Amino acid sequence: MSTVDATFHLPEQIAQGLLDGTYERVGGVVRNIVSKQVVAWLREIYEIEEPVLLDLLSLTPVGAVASTLNLAVSTMGFIIVLKRLGVIEQKLEQAQEVLETIGYKIDLSFYANFRAALDLAINAFTMNNSETRKMSAMQAINRFLEAEHHYTKLTDREIGNGSQVAGEYLSTLCLAYVTEARCYLEIEEIDTARRRLQEGAAILRPRFEKYINTLLTSNPAAYLHPSLKKQVGLKRLTKVYQWLEPGLDEIEVFEMQRENLFKLARNPEEWTNSLPQAIRISKGSTATPINMFNDFAKQGKKFIGTLPSIAKMKAGYTEAVTPSSETEAYLRLPAMMELMETMAEDDNRLAMYESEVEMIHRLGMSFQEWRQLTPSSTAQGNGAKLIYITVS
Repeated sequence: MSTVDATFHLPEQIAQGLLDGTYERVGGVVRNIVSKQVVAWLREIYEIEEPVLLDLLSLTPVGAVASTLNLAVSTMGFIIVLKRLGVIEQKLEQAQEVLETIGYKIDLSFYANFRAALDLAINAFTMNNSETRKMSAMQAINRFLEAEHHYTKLTDREIGNGSQVAGEYLSTLCLAYVTEARCYLEIEEIDTARRRLQEGAAILRPRFEKYINTLLTSNPAAYLHPSLKKQVGLKRLTKVYQWLEPGLDEIEVFEMQRENLFKLARNPEEWTNSLPQAIRISKGSTATPINMFNDFAKQGKKFIGTLPSIAKMKAGYTEAVTPSSETEAYLRLPAMMELMETMAEDDNRLAMYESEVEMIHRLGMSFQEWRQLTPSSTAQGNGAKLIYITVS
């Protein structure tokens, strides 16, 4: 018989393992870095229907924790999804204002259908009659399936265009798969939920990879520009490459970029001209490139002077890109790094949801029993923001 222990306090053995590199956090689990065996599940503590903001910088393999998804599928409720969806819609509306100036249209039409599906799911699981509850849940599931097909097409189109809104559509697609799986969990169809999470992860992973490779640009060495070292740096770039190709270390990533550094210095305009829309156009801002350049020039002349094109002009070269377009591109890179980290985190959390559901099945527990796992009443949270669940 397995023993399940839920606690506010991170067990000392696990804390030490995270510090010395024996363990790693991937999504919502802590696992052995060699065997990949899960040693603990992480669950957020809720306060008035919202999880407390997490302070996981000491546990996370990337700098960002602003994931669309919660750490545990058991806390990814329909109300939370509805709020996440509202944030995504708002971002898309802001982007639309900017993109309309260049005649680029984005699709916001289906979000009302997604919200209606969430309302249907919320109502379904407040019903007492089991048959009515299951029938309504299946109706909601059908709508989530429609959303998955719709947003898969939109995602593919926007990734293909190198669009700045591809990330929002990827997040929406994540939410569609999670809410479908959550419906199956609510009606205790554990195996079906696990299968749909696996299928969702298989659909999303190559799209995350494709968009991240787009954001790395034709010359990823741009992220190593000296003036960005306090914001980006080799460590963060390495973490992104490790998500793409596990096993790489910082030395190997630097060697991959060694020649790129010289290419960027010799021919910066080639890099600038090849940038995707996501980097060329500043989302949520109507500032013109020349105004952005002037504003930034006032803040950091030292940065401008170290750009590859400016350095070439100082050395007597005449061929160089317009400083404003180059400067705007470098200004966008820290935000692009955070977006890549967030996508990697979303992918990790989605993949680990399947592990959580697998454990529920292995323990022979119902989903409702797993959800209700909490520390004993004598345990004190002492301001803790997570519950740690271990199985032995």
